[in-house]
Amino acid sequence: MSEEKAPEAPKKKKRKRELQKRTRYDIYAELLRVIYIWGFCPLTRAARSTNMPVDRAKESIGELCKRGLLEEDDDEGMRVYKVTTRGHQYLELYKRMAGLVGIPIPEPIIGM
Repeated sequence: MSEEKAPEAPKKKKRKRELQKRTRYDIYAELLRVIYIWGFCPLTRAARSTNMPVDRAKESIGELCKRGLLEEDDDEGMRVYKVTTRGHQYLELYKRMAGLVGIPIPEPIIGM
């Protein structure tokens, strides 16, 4: 007597959700948007809200300040950043380009 085995269903592999790496311009836009939402924003709050390590956020914020998109201010001994007019223009252009290309713009993490 021969026993026939039922064909096994192919095993489904659990795939990790593939995340796209953020480009430098995506990171710049997220930092600008978070700082715009908070008004005046210290470095650590901007880093946490964009899910970045503080050292990398510091480099990016330094680059944005150097290019005139952010300005550094002193608020009772604490260094805070503010979005300039040129930073607002960058955000608007980024939103338009993302809409044309179909890039989803993630919501920043607020409330930390």
